[in-house]
Amino acid sequence: MYLDFYKLNEYPFSIGCDAKFFYESAVHKEALANMQYTVQQHKGLVLVTGEVGSGKTFLGTMLGNRVGVGVTTVMVSHPPRSGKQLLRAVATRAGLNVSDPNDESSLVDELEAYLERLHRRGRTVALVIDEAQDLAPAALEELRLMWNWEREGQRLVQIVLIGQPELRDRLAEPKWEALRQRILLSYHLGPLSSEETVAYIAHRLKVASDGLCLADFTNSALQMIHEAADGIPRLVNIVCDNTLLAGYTKGVYRLYTDIVSEVLRDMIWLGCSSPPPPLPARGGR
Repeated sequence: MYLDFYKLNEYPFSIGCDAKFFYESAVHKEALANMQYTVQQHKGLVLVTGEVGSGKTFLGTMLGNRVGVGVTTVMVSHPPRSGKQLLRAVATRAGLNVSDPNDESSLVDELEAYLERLHRRGRTVALVIDEAQDLAPAALEELRLMWNWEREGQRLVQIVLIGQPELRDRLAEPKWEALRQRILLSYHLGPLSSEETVAYIAHRLKVASDGLCLADFTNSALQMIHEAADGIPRLVNIVCDNTLLAGYTKGVYRLYTDIVSEVLRDMIWLGCSSPPPPLPARGGR
């Protein structure tokens, strides 16, 4: 809608996982490096948590792009409700046609044998489970058992658990101590700093326009966006997208705090940490 007005080739703040828009903030860069290390060195299990909208799913997508051609990345976005569902999901996404998908014992034997064949060919399978805080107890127990699959001292499947902070609380329960002890690396995604938020917005505008974007957020507007979104990338995207739309409807390229404040007042459902300040009398900067 506003693409031509701002000389944009595509929408810069779409909520998706397009790799070219990935911004390597300090927290995201470190978390991705940890994930890569665990998978490529066959360490077995890594845990990444973060608040809703912090970029966890994007990290899982980027992992598949970064680990190289020798790794098959199995993405599970909807947590299985049983151990059998988990085994079927891994087998299917890893390219295995099981003889009887309803026989859990056969599933285990065939999947382990298949992973061993891949291992002998020098291939690695990385299992990335998103929203892992919703995994059923039976699926968590199956993960623990899968972690035990190894040949020549190397794990046959590398497991990355991605979830909201409550996943840590859940794994802290005594009954999951055996699984918790298998976690080699653990990382929590914090919010973007004020400086990172500014750089994040600039990065996405540049990518979406080949550096020719006419949209111009003032420093005060950028700071207001950061504070309203608490440095959470998804919320930053939503506020910025609506600010660009508001600027377009007003026919302006320079995006001041009064426009951002107006946008925030219409988006109280965001759950911002504090309400936006009152509209300035004239052209807030």
